[in-house]
Amino acid sequence: MAIYHDQVITLRARAYRDHDTLLTVFGRKNGKFGAIAKGARRPKSKLTGQINPLSFSVVTFYHGRSNLDTVTEADLQQGFPRIPEDLERLGWAMVLADVVDQLWPEREPSEESFLVLLSALDALNAGRSAATVGLAAGFRFLAIAGFAPDWNQCSACHEPFTAGPIVCDVELGALYCPNCRAAGSPVQQRISLGSLRSLQYWLKEHPKKFGQAEVKGTMKEELQELFFRYLLHETARPLKSYDFLANINRLQ
Repeated sequence: MAIYHDQVITLRARAYRDHDTLLTVFGRKNGKFGAIAKGARRPKSKLTGQINPLSFSVVTFYHGRSNLDTVTEADLQQGFPRIPEDLERLGWAMVLADVVDQLWPEREPSEESFLVLLSALDALNAGRSAATVGLAAGFRFLAIAGFAPDWNQCSACHEPFTAGPIVCDVELGALYCPNCRAAGSPVQQRISLGSLRSLQYWLKEHPKKFGQAEVKGTMKEELQELFFRYLLHETARPLKSYDFLANINRLQ
């Protein structure tokens, strides 16, 4: 039994019993885990507004015999209030929270992923291009988790890419240049050299710069389709937030 502190981003929250809240949080030091905030939905609770979904807080937890740790204190650092003002920003924030929830096992720390998610939420809150921020962070998550190919060279000839289109074999985790492209798995997609260059840049740039160089049109469509294909292949589970984002895109 112990009391500990961590910086956490709340990935999701749901009502539990009469006044409690069940949380899934992503901690800077402790990774993803479940917790219970007892009495958090009481109007006069000191936890009210401190641990909302998609917020960043410094939290004190009590770790006892239960699988769920208990929130004893919480101090909101950033609530990202502008994200819910725009449906596309909200959709991508929900997607990124789902990606972290699906890719990371319980209690597996990843400070790099924590900083990527925090920077992405900050960029979305600042009003930067939602899709660009979401894709940059999403592809970075796949790379950190080891679910991405070598984006810099052809998987067959091992030469750097100098022309497109590039064939992405999602099932094999391989990329092929125009000279080496061949029939492979049915889970294939072609992207332009420009789309690949954007992806390569995202994997190298500092997370605080997410969204500064916007992708639009065909490049955005190619990279968004590729990202969700890779994610579905690696997790074998569709994101709950994907339909929400897809509906927003159709409306736009």
